[in-house]
Amino acid sequence: MRSGTLSGRAAVVLAAWIAFGSSAAQAQERVQPVPLGGELANLQGTRPYGVYVPTRYGGILTISTTSGRVVDLVGPDGRPRANGQDVGINQHGWYTFRVVDAREPYKITTEFVQEAQAARLPWNFYYWPTKSDAIHEPWDGSGDGRAGSQAVGDDEQVIPYGWPAAPGQDIVRAGPNGILETPVGPGDTSTWFPNLYDDLTFRGADGTIYATPSPLLKYDQLFGSFARQWEAANTQNRDIQRWPGHCLGGAVASIMLNEPIPAPGSGLTQDELKALWAELGENHYNHQIGDNVNNVPPGPPRSGFDPCDPFVPKFHQMLETHIRGNRKALLSNMRGFPPNGQPNEVWNHGVGKYTARYYAVPGRGERSVRVVMETTANTGSNLNNQDPKPRVNRYEYIVVYGLDGNVDLNQGSLCDWISVGGDAIYAPLNVMEVIASRWQGHNGLVTEANVRALDLANGGGMRFAGTPPAFRPVYQYEADRPRFAFGGGLFGGDEERSGSGFRLPRRFRLFGR
Repeated sequence: MRSGTLSGRAAVVLAAWIAFGSSAAQAQERVQPVPLGGELANLQGTRPYGVYVPTRYGGILTISTTSGRVVDLVGPDGRPRANGQDVGINQHGWYTFRVVDAREPYKITTEFVQEAQAARLPWNFYYWPTKSDAIHEPWDGSGDGRAGSQAVGDDEQVIPYGWPAAPGQDIVRAGPNGILETPVGPGDTSTWFPNLYDDLTFRGADGTIYATPSPLLKYDQLFGSFARQWEAANTQNRDIQRWPGHCLGGAVASIMLNEPIPAPGSGLTQDELKALWAELGENHYNHQIGDNVNNVPPGPPRSGFDPCDPFVPKFHQMLETHIRGNRKALLSNMRGFPPNGQPNEVWNHGVGKYTARYYAVPGRGERSVRVVMETTANTGSNLNNQDPKPRVNRYEYIVVYGLDGNVDLNQGSLCDWISVGGDAIYAPLNVMEVIASRWQGHNGLVTEANVRALDLANGGGMRFAGTPPAFRPVYQYEADRPRFAFGGGLFGGDEERSGSGFRLPRRFRLFGR
């Protein structure tokens, strides 16, 4: 508000004031507006005050005074309210109150905080990268600058033995079988990240043997399939600058399913069972997307005009409508992490909570507010519960509400995406409502029926109630099994013919870089 008097809705405010028992003389007093999330100082007496709540989705309104007591708090419906409690849904408008028993000039402070949490919070997962295991020159330049490893088995010799190699450059990569069989030579090192087609163990650069998750190797031994071979032959990424994986599948599964519980007789860990769901969910053609804000420029946003500003109304509406209003988690590509993340990086998460603090914008009217939004998403880097920390992003922006308490989507020109912080350095690429999913990934040998049969939390488990099998490593289990040329054959190209009937709006970008 620009002055000490109310405009437009003064009659409503005065009617409310009369309703809670003031005298006719008191009813004629001017109601002094107090800015939302702000303060008024050097006040005296017991005159009436008012604060405007712009959103119909509610939040906790707290009014404080440095002297005296806050009394007679009344909502826009004329009913008394308790200070410091949630005002409730569809209760946007003016809230009036008085300060009594003040013995000295006082200051009034208001605070409005909106908290939201989905009925089912997205669970943490691991993104299961597709980068092939590799021997390479040390990234820090501590090697001898030459290829010191000679490929063994079906491994790929990227740089001939003895030739120059730059820091970080791959020298030997795993071949079509997906297993890095080559010993690490002098001056070289190796990089290994757990993947879907791993063996039961991995040998480090110093010869140490590490136990590894082996989701598809175990799956094959449970169901007699060739899923590990297909995955190794068709999905290995050999670009040292890119580390795509299964964050889309893991994020969607974390939103749509109960947190998996492996049947005791399956012999799977929880991480391995989550990996199978991530594989089933990775095909983006099989997810039906509803309400969304998409193709948001990365920014980073800044105070004043920038390309992120017009996306503020829809972004805030998505969070308020679905997480606060419907208690439903959302899918979001939140881009790279600080300090060195890049705007083209893809990090898909399930967003299940937020806390928004509201502040009046001086000179802009009561329906224009600055929001400090803190979103809480799951982590896609959690394996063996070693990194369970959620991703907490901080966004600050100005948004405009309509008289109906909803975000005014036509006021993008009056909005300002001011900044990002916390675990974010860019605006998110998108925020989306997942309506339904058809669980079939690119690997046609991994089926929903089989995975559900392994999962006590999502409809199965009875078939695997006994003693788990003694799993065998790749060289034992696959020694006498036939090998297939999967690429482009019977099981290839699932992404082109999913047949699900679910389609994303054009230009959606969910995975890859």
